[in-house]
Amino acid sequence: MTGFVLNANIYDFGADAGAWRAPGTHALDNLTESFWRGVARTAEDGGLDGIFLADSPGLSANPAIRPGRMVEPLSTLAVVLSETTRLGVIATVSTSANDPVELAERLLEYNLLSRGRFGWNVVTGVPQLSLQDFNLSEAPERADRYARATEFLDVYQAYVAAVRTGQGLSYEGALFNYALDAGAIRSGGRVASFAREITPLIVQAGGSEQGRRLAAGSADAVFAAETVFEVARRNRLELHSMAREAGRPAPVVLPGVHLVIGSTDEEAEARFQLVNQLGPKDYVLRRFASLLDVDPARLDLEAPASNLEQIAGSTERGSAGFRKSITVYGVANSLTIGQLVRHFSGFGHQFFVGTPERFADVVEQWYRGGAADGFNLLFDANPIGLREFVDHVVPVLRRRGLVSAEPSHVPFARRLKEIAR
Repeated sequence: MTGFVLNANIYDFGADAGAWRAPGTHALDNLTESFWRGVARTAEDGGLDGIFLADSPGLSANPAIRPGRMVEPLSTLAVVLSETTRLGVIATVSTSANDPVELAERLLEYNLLSRGRFGWNVVTGVPQLSLQDFNLSEAPERADRYARATEFLDVYQAYVAAVRTGQGLSYEGALFNYALDAGAIRSGGRVASFAREITPLIVQAGGSEQGRRLAAGSADAVFAAETVFEVARRNRLELHSMAREAGRPAPVVLPGVHLVIGSTDEEAEARFQLVNQLGPKDYVLRRFASLLDVDPARLDLEAPASNLEQIAGSTERGSAGFRKSITVYGVANSLTIGQLVRHFSGFGHQFFVGTPERFADVVEQWYRGGAADGFNLLFDANPIGLREFVDHVVPVLRRRGLVSAEPSHVPFARRLKEIAR
């Protein structure tokens, strides 16, 4: 068994904006049980470690333009669990749209049902269109979101500790207050017994400084947005140092990578162009401009990417981690803004178009060079991208000693926590 981790980030139809229109795909596939059972079986049989499902509390995009994130992750991953025996599952749930005790009760039940294969990806946002659902007049500022998330996780951990010890929960904070005696703790019986053996994995995906501090103080694993090897290596070392200062194990760091695989570079490029052109006109450019909080009309596609910081707007909107990773990549590789927009087809993650052997070279450099403990994989189109990865890339990684011939049967959450030590 190696310490290398591969998770499939199943972004519904795929990471590319045109994935839902790719050949062999039907627009409602990801709403069917058979889609998720097939994805789960392919990932487990193919030797991957887990499935990661992104989400936000509400539709994050106009489904008439690009149907995406249309399924609730906890319900969906219940199907994945029922289809598999080893595969880990990570569901994204926002701290801004839940109660910490009620969520802890639910997650501990998933912990039991999965037999230690479950993880919670902690996010803090609420989409603009969903604000009224949570009695919010405006979107919380980043500092407020992370203040709530920090206290939310304190309550969550205190509740889990109460379940494991059979004691009550007493918590007084700026945002949450609880006084529950042992009899009021609802997570008992087998849920409590199993929680004494293992608890849900905590994953954090924020790339801002607030997000990094939250990860260092609470996360077992980090879903990172990294595009440049040296920057990723430095950020991983800094995160490990921050965790040690907090008296915690260093979290497992798993950068995201958007993949388009072909038997030749030319075949991979043709596949990328085919799926990309099926997407809405200028969709990637508009997403790119939105991340930078700038009018698309202000972007000179022939100008150097180093100009972006001069014209970019507020960092409060969108992902600070994605914004940093994509601009760093453009400067490091001396790209124009137009070239960087193409790379942004990965939406802030590393973007790779090429052969299994060349991707294995990247994996080996990043893993053995200390920039990553593994990767979260985003395929251009699902399920075809996932199938091609397990059929053509995993064998190459096995030959290089990165993926074990026999997958580990240590429960997913326990294995990643042991790697983190």
